[in-house]
Amino acid sequence: MSMKNAFDLSGRVVIVAGGAGFLGTPVCETLLRQGATVIIGDMKAERLAPTVEALKGLVPGANVSAVQFNAADEASIHALVDNTVRDHGRLDGFVNATFFSVGKKVEDLTAEEFDKANRVNVTASFLMARKAAGAMKPGASIVMFASMYGLVSPDPKMYIPPMNPNPIEYGAGKAAMVQITKYLAAHYGPRNIRVNAVAPGPFPFQSTRDQEPDFCKRLMARTMLGRLGRQDELAGTVAYLLSDASSYVTGICVSVDGGWTQW
Repeated sequence: MSMKNAFDLSGRVVIVAGGAGFLGTPVCETLLRQGATVIIGDMKAERLAPTVEALKGLVPGANVSAVQFNAADEASIHALVDNTVRDHGRLDGFVNATFFSVGKKVEDLTAEEFDKANRVNVTASFLMARKAAGAMKPGASIVMFASMYGLVSPDPKMYIPPMNPNPIEYGAGKAAMVQITKYLAAHYGPRNIRVNAVAPGPFPFQSTRDQEPDFCKRLMARTMLGRLGRQDELAGTVAYLLSDASSYVTGICVSVDGGWTQW
């Protein structure tokens, strides 16, 4: 295997759950540029067609489609995977870029809200990975989205009121993602199906960059590189973990955070 071809995803079919989102869309673009067929699953129906249209404009000849699905609904998860295999004959990669958070302070979060977040961030992540692996052949790969806040705690001093700290239900779910990744990597290793995770660092939405410049400066100061992540800077790591270039890599969580979690 030459390194020139090791990153090639031509002929591979990849589902990106949450692929119409802020970080998911650049991942889809990169996978398409590497030759993959990409199926986007996203809860928000209104952004499916615009995302597909935009991707086809960026990558001429791209084989990309999108379907609405609900990560909190197991039947919807099964339909996403089953229909992909029916339509394309195979499933080589699965990327889970979904998440849910309420965004309240610890004191205000209800048990019902915490449970609802866990349904998407923990239970659905397990169900999606299990369903995807069941449809895969040896050599396939699963990539889960964790977070720097699944590895370390947010510093409350960075979130000056009225801004709420990064919510606990988000961090708890992303921490669970790291262990789910390790557990499933061990479970599916004998079938040569790899399971890895990526942990994005400070990639704030454009609205946050525009509306909270001082907060963004505090974020930048905490990174070794002294800047925020660009929207597309996670995509290469995901593509690597889906490709043959990482054929002996499984069970790890790769931090893509400008060094945030390393000091």
